[in-house]
Amino acid sequence: MIFLAIYFLARTYQATWSRPEMRNRFLAVILIAALAFAFAGGWLLIGGEETPVTPVETAEPAVPGEIPPTSGLTIPWPLLAVVGVGVIFLLVAFYYLIRGYGLSRMRTDYAFGLLILLTTLVLPMMAPFPVKLLGWDPLDYTTIGMWRTAAFMIPLGILAILIGIWWNYRVWLLNAALFYAIYVVFYTTLFTNGTGFFTGMVGSLGYWIAQQAVERGNQPWYYYAFLQIPIYEYLPALGSLLALGLSIFGKDPFPEEQIETVNGEEVRRPNPQRLAVTLLGFWAVTSLLAYTYAGEKMPWLTVHIAFPMILLSGWSIGYLIETTNWAVLRARRGVMVVILMVVFITSLAGLLGSILGPNPPFQGKELAQLQATSTFLLAFLTVIATGVGLFYLMKSWTLGQIIRLGSLTFLGLLALLTARAAYTSSFVNFDFANEYLVYAHAGQGPKQIMSQVEEISRRTTNGRAMVVAYDNKSTYPFWWYLRNYPNTKYFAANPTRDLRDSPVIIVGSENYGKIEPIVGQAFDRFEYTRMWWPNQDYYNLTWERIRNAFTNPAMRSALFQIWLNRDFTEYSQVVGRDMSFPNWQPAELMRMYIRKDITSQIWNYGVGPTTEEVVADPYEGKELVINADVVFGSEGSEAGQFNRPRGIAIAPDGSLYVADTDNHRIQHLDQDGTPLHVWGSFADLAQGAAPGGTFYEPWGIAVAPDGSVYVTDTWNHRVQKFSPEGEFLTMWGYFGQAERPEAFWGPRDVVVDPDGSVIVTDTGNKRVVIFGPEGEFIAEFGEEGFAPGQFNEPVGLALDANGNLYVADTWNQRIQSFIPDGQGSFLHLNSWDVFGWYGQSLDNKPFLAADDQVHIFATDPEGVRVLEFNDQGEIVRYWGDFSLGSDGFSLVGAIAVEEPGSVWVTDAGNNRIMHFSLP
Repeated sequence: MIFLAIYFLARTYQATWSRPEMRNRFLAVILIAALAFAFAGGWLLIGGEETPVTPVETAEPAVPGEIPPTSGLTIPWPLLAVVGVGVIFLLVAFYYLIRGYGLSRMRTDYAFGLLILLTTLVLPMMAPFPVKLLGWDPLDYTTIGMWRTAAFMIPLGILAILIGIWWNYRVWLLNAALFYAIYVVFYTTLFTNGTGFFTGMVGSLGYWIAQQAVERGNQPWYYYAFLQIPIYEYLPALGSLLALGLSIFGKDPFPEEQIETVNGEEVRRPNPQRLAVTLLGFWAVTSLLAYTYAGEKMPWLTVHIAFPMILLSGWSIGYLIETTNWAVLRARRGVMVVILMVVFITSLAGLLGSILGPNPPFQGKELAQLQATSTFLLAFLTVIATGVGLFYLMKSWTLGQIIRLGSLTFLGLLALLTARAAYTSSFVNFDFANEYLVYAHAGQGPKQIMSQVEEISRRTTNGRAMVVAYDNKSTYPFWWYLRNYPNTKYFAANPTRDLRDSPVIIVGSENYGKIEPIVGQAFDRFEYTRMWWPNQDYYNLTWERIRNAFTNPAMRSALFQIWLNRDFTEYSQVVGRDMSFPNWQPAELMRMYIRKDITSQIWNYGVGPTTEEVVADPYEGKELVINADVVFGSEGSEAGQFNRPRGIAIAPDGSLYVADTDNHRIQHLDQDGTPLHVWGSFADLAQGAAPGGTFYEPWGIAVAPDGSVYVTDTWNHRVQKFSPEGEFLTMWGYFGQAERPEAFWGPRDVVVDPDGSVIVTDTGNKRVVIFGPEGEFIAEFGEEGFAPGQFNEPVGLALDANGNLYVADTWNQRIQSFIPDGQGSFLHLNSWDVFGWYGQSLDNKPFLAADDQVHIFATDPEGVRVLEFNDQGEIVRYWGDFSLGSDGFSLVGAIAVEEPGSVWVTDAGNNRIMHFSLP
């Protein structure tokens, strides 16, 4: 439509006007309107972008019915005013056009007629644009959302009908009937989805607009021009360049323009071929530019760029064929020339590959070197022989004949390669990630799992009645694959212990840590690839990387193998990375857990039948069913509300200090939740100033005997000290790798001993550091490892009544205890394994507490429970499961013991504080 508008304006301006003075006015007004629209578009493109949603959130194919995330675009009123000015000037220009050029002449102009037809057919579908401009969501299919959309769609539809009937009601009604007949059939899914007619009107464009903010895939700007087109659409691209060359340098590629008399006036009509080629060229270039800028860059959108190039290539290749004198070529052994040309081109390619490859000729006498030399000599002799033959056969040919036949032969070879690439991607590599023609691609795992699920269900229930549980990460594609299994159980990201009754559990990699405490030793585990993506090493190209790709023979050959055969073997050797399919990256894994009593029945999945009872959890039988007797807090940023609270400490007067982590503040509360003091705000030291009293996710908190409050300001990598009322006193620490005692890397927890020594877990640096009350260094111990006294992600700390220190050695899945050495530090005493702490997410950070009976309490965040041990590591009891009520948690944070039997717990997932009175 843009091309038609430009073409119509150009034709109209060059024509004779009945009132010539109107022409200049028309030109001036139309330029002002164009500038207004250009300014508005430039603002939207450069300064008015939304903050994109993380690409990972939509990297997978959407489940039908889901609405893509969108943050809502708010357009300032001044910009709307600019758009309004543009519309007004556009209407004024139309007025001048009618008065000066003539309405009847416009209605009989074929360019204007086609522009009117296309515009009116799609005008109702433009409703998402004004809806989005007003900050509403065109994909909101609620009642209020549909009314908002209808407020624009209905007037636009009426306007389209009126304009179409005014222009030419017979032609318009016929084309509209044809257009909407096809639309209705497909958008109602063959008349099975009546609402599809209305949602399709706004959903198609509305979804596309929403995806621009999402920027799915987050591809680089050169994704189409330097990746998709060179790998898959090189023939249309070269054919389009050929068309450009023929149009500019060709000898009369288009017949002469025709002169017709319209309304008594001579009108030059350009040759239809020239017009078509110009349109296709405009279409190809603008499509490439538009999709290059667009937020969503996905491989399947390449078709919109390739389609006009294919048509353009068809014209250019057709022109070569039509202008070739085949009779003369047949008389001059043209068939033999073509055969020799094919051999010449392929042998020349082999010769260049031998010279430019990683094993050039004449490098030595080893077998591989001799083979490289022989390959070169064979290709060289073939090039010489075929070259001599071509020279002999074509010595009487004209240059034009040679160029035409050579070009057609070369393009024919590329056509064969294109057909090969299409066949390979569709029928050979369709199930693998070595093709760039797909993005988020289901791996072979889902099919393998479904095959096994079907067999297990058939053999255990004589049908599909088996219970199959799956999580939020395996929703795609199992929401569809399991549609015929009536007993599926969807547990999202919150597994509970009743899942042990499910014979089969399917879970994505993000929930491994949550499911492991559930399945324990009672399930067999099988791992598969759920999703994989094409290799993405083309991200972040630099001139150095590009130069290396051309100058490094090994890299050059590896990239050629990827282009020709989608073979990453050489490339994996060059980059030193295993890129075999079992270890392909980027990929996302999944697991299928099969209960062991089931695998014992299905011999080919287990080791054989057994009657031995398998205990899922070594803590089985130690569960305490209990409800919290005090619960307060909710999600929010007001005083008394929380956002992912973690650390908790009890003051000498019984009040509570809570690290309100994601609100970046500390809250001091009474035991009924009444706020006493609140202090802190966000500041990122890495981005600038972060004065005392500001935080970046405080995790740990402790109260000294004198009432002072110590906080680990985790991602500002420091410890801060405050008065009981929240007055800032001092701080120490900076980001580092333990080169100095105060060089922290994400300190997580803090405790204070009776002497006032401040003990901190420097989590990222795998150590524990001890300071005096004002930050003076006393001692440190620990390093990365599994030996006694070594750590891997130490987090929680606790001091018992005897002065012994306990450390949650998270990724080693154990608790270590240490005894004071009398010099201000500690010596290793004991350790025991924890059946939990499987995940390595940022949330799965356990905290510890100790009571006067020397019982150690440990939170199991993603296991959604609290564990109680004696000082020898023997389990005493545990309580908790996933729950939104007072009988469980969503994500356990930290724990503090007030007195034996009185325990406070932060529930980070439910944004609340809970108190339990233990029996």
